[in-house]
Amino acid sequence: MNTGNQPDSSIAILCLTRNGARQGHKLAARMPGSHLFLPDRLRKESEAGSQAKFFDDFAACFSRVFRNYAGMICIMASGIVVRSLGGLMTSKYKDPAVVVVDEKGRYAISLLSGHQGGANSLAKMAAAYLGGQAVITTATDVNGKPAVDMMARDIDALIKPPGNIKLINRALAEGETVYLYSPWPLNPEWGQGFVSRPWRNATGGLNGIETDRIQAPAVVLDCRYSPRNSDELIFLLPRNLHLGIGCRKGVDYEQLKLAVRTVLDVFCIDKGCIVSLASIDIKAREAALLRLARELQLPLRLFAREELAVLEGSFEGSEWVKQNIGVDGVCEPAARLAAKTGTTIVPKQKIGPVTISVAMEKSWWWDWDQADQTS
Repeated sequence: MNTGNQPDSSIAILCLTRNGARQGHKLAARMPGSHLFLPDRLRKESEAGSQAKFFDDFAACFSRVFRNYAGMICIMASGIVVRSLGGLMTSKYKDPAVVVVDEKGRYAISLLSGHQGGANSLAKMAAAYLGGQAVITTATDVNGKPAVDMMARDIDALIKPPGNIKLINRALAEGETVYLYSPWPLNPEWGQGFVSRPWRNATGGLNGIETDRIQAPAVVLDCRYSPRNSDELIFLLPRNLHLGIGCRKGVDYEQLKLAVRTVLDVFCIDKGCIVSLASIDIKAREAALLRLARELQLPLRLFAREELAVLEGSFEGSEWVKQNIGVDGVCEPAARLAAKTGTTIVPKQKIGPVTISVAMEKSWWWDWDQADQTS
């Protein structure tokens, strides 16, 4: 769910009374695409042009909304919402954000899935739109500390292992020292609340990730992951990697799939961090490549020779590729272009008839100016 400045259509606003409906209409007007649910008895009183939906059975409506929306704003007594939640909740990783607002719009209470589901952000948004006050009770927020699951939401990162979130957040809330490791300098505004540590030896590759040098409890922010038997360590794996692919014409799908899996395994990269595949435009009809994109449910970015040629000289080229395709290489420049001219983290790997490279976008939480100066 997007709980930033632009709310999305996955937010439902539920009301039970006329006063609640007035606040609901205010919120709906400020949240384009949100859906307003009102009792059927208020149908005739609904504002002209309203896109409100009406219900006869509140319990059935609540249950349906809970299962189909990423966020719920309930303008009613909190007790009604608490009782309605019975039997619906599964886990904080799956439950929607639930916010309760009083009928005068004075308070917006983050009730369920504050961090993972985004209820804290949704409560602040609702309060801002209604001129009220957000009520946040999660321990890290109350104590002015960061929370690992919120950090992951901010940067669209996978959390591994998710079972360690509670311990790390508790340590942060209670003022314990929690270390933050990264192989690159971080934006200082993002890493507040941690004791930052450089992680220069985290090179991945055939030797894996060197986790034995990490002081715990700790959060490791990197694009690579290596399991460590500790309940005091969490990896945040940003989803900002792009996979560049070069291949011979008519390459077998199993060969292509094996090449990708091999590179990701060797360099300790979780496939969930890959957000696009990239290649040259003459591969637009390459069956194996199209099948891979379809099965991974990833977009396939294709670049013209002229676009790839711009990056010649910044990677090790191939004379064979130059003679047969017209550019020095495909996988490395394609990955970097897909990553908005980001940085290569896996240089060209040749596996049979396939070449693979991985590039990472220069996202806002990295201090790239400092990284360039120290590299």
